[in-house]
Amino acid sequence: MISIMRLSLSLRLFLGILIFSVFFPVYSSTAAEVGLEEAKKQESSFNANVKGHDYYAMVDGEKISVQAFQAAFQAGARKRFYHGKIPEEELSAFRKEVSDTLIDRVLLVKEAKRRGIKADKNSVDEQLKQYEKRYSTSKDWNKFKDQILAGLRAAIEEENMLQQLQDSVRSVPEPRSHEVENYYNTHNELFITPERKRVSLILLKVAPSSTGDVWQAAHEEAQRIVDKLRNGGDFAELARIHSGDETAMRGGDMGFLHQGMLAPIAENVLHNMQEADISDPVSLLKGVAIFKLEEKQANVLNKYAQVKERAKQLLMRELANTASEELLLNLRQNAEIKLNVANL
Repeated sequence: MISIMRLSLSLRLFLGILIFSVFFPVYSSTAAEVGLEEAKKQESSFNANVKGHDYYAMVDGEKISVQAFQAAFQAGARKRFYHGKIPEEELSAFRKEVSDTLIDRVLLVKEAKRRGIKADKNSVDEQLKQYEKRYSTSKDWNKFKDQILAGLRAAIEEENMLQQLQDSVRSVPEPRSHEVENYYNTHNELFITPERKRVSLILLKVAPSSTGDVWQAAHEEAQRIVDKLRNGGDFAELARIHSGDETAMRGGDMGFLHQGMLAPIAENVLHNMQEADISDPVSLLKGVAIFKLEEKQANVLNKYAQVKERAKQLLMRELANTASEELLLNLRQNAEIKLNVANL
């Protein structure tokens, strides 16, 4: 589903159209130029499908120019992809995303005007001052300032109107108590405290570039420590003596950890351990580790009374997202949209 919130991208794209095209010569020696040229190459196939018209799309009689689409596409590619190079398998989806963003912007600006929403002049003036301050030392800004400001003001005014529209649409009434409780009951997975494991560690540090002999010696030393531990040795004491990890001063105590907080190989080792188990030596990036599983706490579904406020906030966010999506869906269904592209 489309969301108004996605349109924060549109200001970046719009400013890319207004500013990047002017200041691009300043950055001509940077990797950004390489990225832009790559985006232009990838977009050439799109240009071939535009059949001699001066517009990319027509939205209720309002044109989106081919140039606006190209600039938005190129600016978006530079921000999204490394050096602006779009993987071939993602090109079509990204092109459609840029297309939808530009079309949605036109529809939402028209809706904001229909509702009588006007840009906050003070806020717009303040943003323009910030741009002037940011680029005040740029020769290109001073040279093209008069040409840029009118378009930049219009873009910022539109964004301000869109923000007001978004705030209005997403301002949903607070749900009733039984609606919040029903949301909790039907979305239990959102209110579960995941399994936690309290883990202790002894790490014999080894530089990744060390020879195999060094790693082998560390493994042998770790195995001797494991043997001591399994014969009644005190883990905390041995951690203070041998461990090179920052937890050594705490006897190796890493505290409670959730799934995903350790390297996958360490997670796999701990997955098969029971409380009080000592692991075999484990090779990690920083050296050879020994783990002790101190305590395991299973998943727990928090009681409704404990998470009622969070449930209300999550439900309100979901209702606001739905209101936003439904507005755009309704605007699209009632709009006349013509794409001047053979195959988007």
